[in-house]
Amino acid sequence: MTQRSISPFVAVCRVPARTAACLLLCACAFALAPAASARAEPAVSALVRVQTLQRGELTQSVDGVGTVQTAGGRTLQVSFARPVLVREVLVRAGQTVRRGEPLLVVAATPAARATYLEASDALRFARAQLQRVQALAKQQLATRSQLDAARKAVADARAALAAATAQGLGRLLQRVDAPFDGVVDAVATAPGARLAAGVTALSLAPSTGLQAVVGVDPHDALRLRAGSVAHLRAVFDPSEKTRATVLSVAGRVDPASGRVDVALALPATAHWLLPGLAVQASMPLRAWRGWVVPRQSVLRDAQGRAYVFQDDHGRARRVAVEVEADEGERSAISGPLQPALPLVVLGNYELRDGMALRLAAARAGQAR
Repeated sequence: MTQRSISPFVAVCRVPARTAACLLLCACAFALAPAASARAEPAVSALVRVQTLQRGELTQSVDGVGTVQTAGGRTLQVSFARPVLVREVLVRAGQTVRRGEPLLVVAATPAARATYLEASDALRFARAQLQRVQALAKQQLATRSQLDAARKAVADARAALAAATAQGLGRLLQRVDAPFDGVVDAVATAPGARLAAGVTALSLAPSTGLQAVVGVDPHDALRLRAGSVAHLRAVFDPSEKTRATVLSVAGRVDPASGRVDVALALPATAHWLLPGLAVQASMPLRAWRGWVVPRQSVLRDAQGRAYVFQDDHGRARRVAVEVEADEGERSAISGPLQPALPLVVLGNYELRDGMALRLAAARAGQAR
């Protein structure tokens, strides 16, 4: 009797329980919907301009500004980094010479020659010793340390001979030719004379008696060499231009300008070059062939490392690169670039890797 009275009550109560649960879930969903909408953020994108990657050639050069001066004491001083004996003097003071004409012939001193032969003999002896120790090692009559010591002796002797060769100690005779057209300003030696290292043998001045002296950055001055080509033009009349030759690079920084003076030999045919004329010189160092991009497309991080962004199907793709050369508003770069992907040239400062891109067209209203 008791079970019959309870069962209908339970059956009646089950329906309201389900209904209450459904109402509770709906209420929770309704309450959470505004919060979920509030958390949703719009997709972040950046408006950029891109262009196709292009290959080209960029010439790295050193630029300097200065004036045309009389040659004065800024002539080319012919000297040697080692002691030499003068065999022949082929020019006299005041003589005009053409580029490539011989000036003098020198020979190595007996001491220098002996140093070279000693280094050569030492290498030959060290090699013979190594062969002997190797033969003993095959018979297990020499230790590993003895074999290593013999190999080190060969390496040391080879390095000593290379240093002697680099100093020119092995050259019996050396002929010095004129690096440019000029006039022999002075001859400070004679046949049979012995010249110490660094002592001037003769001096050569430009044939016109004029030269240009331009100031360059000290870091750039280290890369310049006498005899290299320079492109010269007048500062206030760019149509007046000619080729010049690097005559000498000063070994000190001018305290007034903070730059290093570079003397340029001028051609006799450029009659517009007059003393006091302001000139600008560009001295090429090397030509780079590869990716040439707008300079503004290259960015640097806090550690100074260069990088660019490419458009990878609507997403920013960061690529680490090396800047090989700069010229005006262009930069030559190298790195793992994808040739088929456009390069971001504007709007790249606010980009992050993977960010969505909107492309700005050349005309207003054509943005993606």
